[in-house]
Amino acid sequence: MDESEHPADHPCAHLAVVAREELPTYTSLRRNFVDASMEVVLDRRDGERRRAHARVTTERRRQDRRRRDITTDLMTSGWVLVRRDMGATSDSTRWSLIPGMEPARVRSEALLPVSNEAEALEARDRSRALAASVGMSLTEAASVAAAVSELVRNLIAYATHGEVILRAIETRRAHGIEVMVIDEGPGIADVGQALQERFSTSGGLGLGLPGVRRLMDELWIASRIGKGTTVAIRKWRSER
Repeated sequence: MDESEHPADHPCAHLAVVAREELPTYTSLRRNFVDASMEVVLDRRDGERRRAHARVTTERRRQDRRRRDITTDLMTSGWVLVRRDMGATSDSTRWSLIPGMEPARVRSEALLPVSNEAEALEARDRSRALAASVGMSLTEAASVAAAVSELVRNLIAYATHGEVILRAIETRRAHGIEVMVIDEGPGIADVGQALQERFSTSGGLGLGLPGVRRLMDELWIASRIGKGTTVAIRKWRSER
């Protein structure tokens, strides 16, 4: 990842890039630095690009710190901290860089711990309120709340505790919200199967991941057995 590709304000002086397989590390960094002067993102490059740039000389690192390839650091420690260009400016201090999704400006952000039913209900209600605050209809806000409710219900059932990140986001074309649900549970053995209709590991009657995908405009999942699961969903405000 070339950090110069992503705008940033000077308050976020550092960018922590975490290997997408290191979900516990990502969760820990997000928990500790979500309100500080460091942005934490998952490595969003595809495997071919990572392999193609795996060999980086010491001389190149010394000559070009800003545009350095971070593959070796990610492979060694699972994450890397890079310093942003303090002269760069933008009208937003944070960007959401979910793999496979369009980069979006983050206008507000809140991190909520979830380990019990009361906290799950709070996450659901706050997601509904956030959807309303960006101008979504009652139906759209209800869809967001239903999707978040399903995700946090699964979090409590399978992982016992985790975090929910709520964001108001925007691109050049749309305004919406983004929700990330992060846990350090057992992980999902087959994400593709879990996204199939009528598939359930618990036999429950909930929406399941297919239902969440139907309710939302975008969905992304990263999971690793024994390490945990991260689910990101987005809903865009309809133009009326």
